[in-house]
Amino acid sequence: MLSIAICDDDRKDTDKLETLVNGYMSQSPFSYDIKKYCSGEELLESSETFVLLFLDIALGGMNGIEVGTKIRESNRGLKIIYTTSYKQFCKQAVNRVHAFAYLVKPVTKDKIDRQLDEILSCIQEEHEDKETVAFEIMEITDKGELESRIKDFEVDDIFYFEYFNRKIKIKLEKEEYFFKDKMKDLADKMQLHNFETCHQCFLVNLRHVKKIKGYEVFLNNNDIIPVSQKRSAEFRKKLNTFIQNSI
Repeated sequence: MLSIAICDDDRKDTDKLETLVNGYMSQSPFSYDIKKYCSGEELLESSETFVLLFLDIALGGMNGIEVGTKIRESNRGLKIIYTTSYKQFCKQAVNRVHAFAYLVKPVTKDKIDRQLDEILSCIQEEHEDKETVAFEIMEITDKGELESRIKDFEVDDIFYFEYFNRKIKIKLEKEEYFFKDKMKDLADKMQLHNFETCHQCFLVNLRHVKKIKGYEVFLNNNDIIPVSQKRSAEFRKKLNTFIQNSI
């Protein structure tokens, strides 16, 4: 499912853009969902995680550059296409927010089709290049018996690992699985995939860290996990390095 957002304070522009995107996506093999927002503040308050965002630059309140900068802090894989009537802001949009592209209004079918061709091609390539890891997970069968099997996981789908009752829990957005291992060995294995230890019982995917406040790590699925005082400084340093390298 491709989650698409449109953020524009002009209702006519929003409705026109939605119609154009629907026209293209309905002919594509991808399932999709479109949500509309009339301000940057409303968008930032949403708990949704989007793959693609059409974002007007000249918003009332927070402008599109400010909104794009803020939302990229918690969703670094988001692809932003700016829409604007003011060409002078386009360079700023690309340089500051690292936007995928920008469209000068009025937006036309040809412009939308061309950008969505590029976006979907890029998304497809990224999906084919996804990193995967495998673990021998433990599950209870329908007969109540404990069995194990090898299961592959896409690295981006894993939010964190937690040492729990002498087992390790893999936390996904809506699922969790258990397997046996040592946290130190797991940390060594997952460091190549940008996972870092924030606490002796938690190994977190830096891609999903929204912010750190005090001794708590806030993730973009709204989970909150602890960071120990002993590891806080080093964990913050590694997170900052990861963010800089991701820009």
